[in-house]
Amino acid sequence: MNLKEQEYMLALGRTGSLTGAAQQLCITQPTLSVFLNNLEERLGTQLFVRAGKKLVPTAAGRAYLSCAQRMELLKIDFETELAEYVRGTKGVLHVGSLRHRSLYLMPRLIRQFQDLHPGVEVILHEDSTVILEKMLYGGELDLLVTNQPLENPALTVQPIYQDRLLAVMGAATAAQLNHNWQWKDGLPYLDLKSVANEVFYLLPRPRSIRILAEAAFRYSNVEPRHIQQITNIDLGCQMAAEELGIAFTMESYHRYFNYLRPTKCFAIGDPALRTGWNAVWRKNAVVPAYMQDFLQLLEDQMRDVRLDKFWPR
Repeated sequence: MNLKEQEYMLALGRTGSLTGAAQQLCITQPTLSVFLNNLEERLGTQLFVRAGKKLVPTAAGRAYLSCAQRMELLKIDFETELAEYVRGTKGVLHVGSLRHRSLYLMPRLIRQFQDLHPGVEVILHEDSTVILEKMLYGGELDLLVTNQPLENPALTVQPIYQDRLLAVMGAATAAQLNHNWQWKDGLPYLDLKSVANEVFYLLPRPRSIRILAEAAFRYSNVEPRHIQQITNIDLGCQMAAEELGIAFTMESYHRYFNYLRPTKCFAIGDPALRTGWNAVWRKNAVVPAYMQDFLQLLEDQMRDVRLDKFWPR
């Protein structure tokens, strides 16, 4: 913030002398005299009068000096705050996330982040990936967390987690399977043919879990006979916990759910199929140190799935 004009005037006001002010400002007295003449001519009024050897501000000069003092204080405040932004001790991070992911991931993540960076505010934006991508590209977001593939060459995409689809059912339903499953990659794997006659709770298209569930049916060569369409993942899992059928969720979601009745979960479909979660930002954007810390916390928390805890639940 350049307040050269105001600094010259304040020096004149403090010293009451062209020579004294010039010495404070490390400029020549003629240079300061020309500055004052040009300023008074531009403003159309006299700012100082001579009283003996002293320069005394006029009424207009006193008004100018009062305003200049306030501007000087504002400059000091601004430069102090700017230094905090430059050091990364202060800032604002706009993060876009899918609604369901925000509900279970962001509260704990933001608490951990603010312990590291108490001066940085995190502002969440929840919407569809299509809208959030437009906000990111338009500069309204600094970071986007999504499981949808993005092909925009102007964006940097950093993989943070490979997720997989799970089938959730009540413990009694699972017990009737007579161990008709096997362990794969830390989870019991279930062929959907063994539960083909159950009620399946599915989200509407084009939700990603619905698409993944349909892919799992095709992989197992199963045509589900009883489908109940639901509006959110939690509802389907709670219905499954009540032994009313089978629901689907993602591995990274499951650990956040609580059920009144015991449940079991199984990996299903193509064992090699994974859904990538990515952190996305603009390629030309400056990535401050605190955003790098946020990305690391995000990746750590997404990996903290505890696969060995799924089956006992």
